[in-house]
Amino acid sequence: MRRALAILALALVLVSTAAAATIHGTKHGDLLQAAFGGVDRVSCGGGRDVVSADASDRVASDCEVVLRRLSVDPYANRDSQHETAVEPDDFAWGTTVVAAFQLGRRESGAAANIGTAVSTDAGRTWRRSVLPGVTVNAGGPETAASDPTVGYDAVHGVWLVGVLTLDGDGSSVLVARSTDGLHWSAPIDAADGPILDKDWLACDNSPTSPHEGRCYLEYSDDEKNITVSQSSDDGGLTWSPPVRAGSILVGTQPVIQPNGTLTVVAGDYRGEEALTGSIAALRSTDGGATFQRFTVSNLQSANDDPMRAIALPSVDVDSNGTIYAVWHDCRFRRACTANDIVLSTSTDGATWTAPVRVTGSFDSFITGIGADPTEPGHLGLVYAYFHSGKTANTLGIAYTESGNGGRTWSAPQRLDTQAMPMSWLPASEGGRMVGDYFSTAFAGGRAVPVFTLARAPVNGRFREAIFAASLKPAGQRR
Repeated sequence: MRRALAILALALVLVSTAAAATIHGTKHGDLLQAAFGGVDRVSCGGGRDVVSADASDRVASDCEVVLRRLSVDPYANRDSQHETAVEPDDFAWGTTVVAAFQLGRRESGAAANIGTAVSTDAGRTWRRSVLPGVTVNAGGPETAASDPTVGYDAVHGVWLVGVLTLDGDGSSVLVARSTDGLHWSAPIDAADGPILDKDWLACDNSPTSPHEGRCYLEYSDDEKNITVSQSSDDGGLTWSPPVRAGSILVGTQPVIQPNGTLTVVAGDYRGEEALTGSIAALRSTDGGATFQRFTVSNLQSANDDPMRAIALPSVDVDSNGTIYAVWHDCRFRRACTANDIVLSTSTDGATWTAPVRVTGSFDSFITGIGADPTEPGHLGLVYAYFHSGKTANTLGIAYTESGNGGRTWSAPQRLDTQAMPMSWLPASEGGRMVGDYFSTAFAGGRAVPVFTLARAPVNGRFREAIFAASLKPAGQRR
């Protein structure tokens, strides 16, 4: 898709962080910034408007796109960069959406703790909390938390958040449980090892599956050079012994088809920069006991310095069983000068279509795809991109959707209300950090993408947070 990103009239309103304000838009489409302030009142006027707002801000109904801030970094540990939040995931069941994200990103890796937020009205309003018992002394040097992932076990009626923790003795994959998405149990230790990485979980909620009610936990074991799978049949209370799913892959993303087939998509990269290699799939038809490996596609990506932007796949499955995998790739660019988001699909986890281009104007990367569980082929995609022209090397966030399984996509909707210079983002190994992935879930007929936005730091303290939108389908927008 070669259309330029749809840009609204930049009637940007900057709001003081110290006190509440009243913000009025114009008769044109506006980008209005109210987040990180007091309890503001926002009205928009004509055109299609985008508003970034705190949870308590009062935003009028004439504002079409409202981005609610989910995260607040409450920590003050010296090894983190405050206030920062990165790397969100979300999952929806009915009209309830639960999101999880890193709070207090450390330059050396991981964060002070994992924050969560829950919405019971399809992403319009949110309540936030933090996971208990994940880190020591709220992110002191003893323990750090990373790679949050969200799932829901409908059979046992429990929300799950998976977390990777790091300390001086090694690493662990923990799972916290909740019945309401707000109050969380002390995490359960599912796995331990010297160098575990990139955990992800998913639950089988299909009545037509022989494994309904089974949840899967996937991660890589860097010491053993393998990809590992575990499962739980009791809502995450206990986990099976580790199963070797294949040789080492990075960024495991499990999905489960209605017939119970488990497919784990991840990257198989060459070299330290991870710019080439392949996207691979590990497929299990026996409930995670054994796996076969298949190739989704070869991979070639451009370097998106100064951003940390690994070409990790984002994957989801629709109610018909079609699997959708996206990642950023430079194959459609002459001389591999920039990245596009590309899409490959499969009906069985073994045979995959040739990648097709989703984006094509700006340099795009860091993806989060979602499939509507009520409408097969209805997809939502949130991603990061570099602004062009005068704002080169500033970050933007956009959303696009497809109603026909990825054959065509809507004009991108801009979600950043301010283009973000690199100095607004925390440093991390590999570059400036907003996360290795974003996420999109569908709830109550609406798309709920979660992503990172930032404002200019104040007195040396960052203002970077996780935001969520609640978006009507493209055909219902005005």
